Amino acid sequence: MAINGGGSMRARDVIALLQEMMPCDPSLVKVDGLVLGDELAPVSRIGVAFVASVPVLEAAREAGVDFLITHEGAFFRHEGDVAGEDPVLSQKRSLLRRLGISVYRLHDRPHRASPDWVAEGLAEALGWSGAIRERMAEPCDVPIVAWAQAMTFDDVVARVCARLGVRGLRVSGRVPVARRIALLPGYRGTGDLVARVFRESNADVILAGEGPEWEAMEYVRDACAMGLPRAVVWLGHQLSESPGMRRIAKELAAHCRVPVVFLDQESAFAWQDGTSQSSATARQDT
Repeated sequence: MAINGGGSMRARDVIALLQEMMPCDPSLVKVDGLVLGDELAPVSRIGVAFVASVPVLEAAREAGVDFLITHEGAFFRHEGDVAGEDPVLSQKRSLLRRLGISVYRLHDRPHRASPDWVAEGLAEALGWSGAIRERMAEPCDVPIVAWAQAMTFDDVVARVCARLGVRGLRVSGRVPVARRIALLPGYRGTGDLVARVFRESNADVILAGEGPEWEAMEYVRDACAMGLPRAVVWLGHQLSESPGMRRIAKELAAHCRVPVVFLDQESAFAWQDGTSQSSATARQDT
């Protein structure tokens, strides 16, 4: 269903195109759908982003976007909205209505398609698409990157930082060299999944988005303490999945008859120096 000729589009046309791009078992699609808007609404410019944050919405308005595709939910929960009469929630709803931008959440379908669009996007961003040698199919699609020539762990981390444009990343554990790396973007850094991937893929290193901070980290710490070297590089959720959404935007643009733009944004986390301004001033005065 290539829609790249002249004429207009409606929201339902864009949705149908996304479904054709990412075929999967529809029973596995639970949270995807229009968050705001109508399927018959005309579409003149499409935006694609990791999440419909306020900065992204403002950027969408400036770019003339009237149909925004996001991976994560707009209202702070995976399913549904934050409970209660929350002022942040109510003001954001008002902002969306005022901007008149339709928002479509595209989460399950790219993950359930084969291969996983989000994992493939991360591999492309890292320049490792051609090095995917195998994949785990269960319980989710896990690409395994492998090289005949081993890389040191420091070189792996440096490569990931350089390709993703960050200064540093959190790591758990350490390995002397890495020949096999598994990709687990998003919320897949749970202890059971990380342990299973190490066990079944023989990976030396896992690149993960995020997970509970007392599961996989402790598994890796204990493994290394017992002489079983393993390492996890923690990318964070947004950094691990944004490349996949960029990939979706690129493919959608090739099949659409309206412009498609990718809307990136800074991380929701910031590093804060532990020294307060007042204590720094006091030290200078002494």
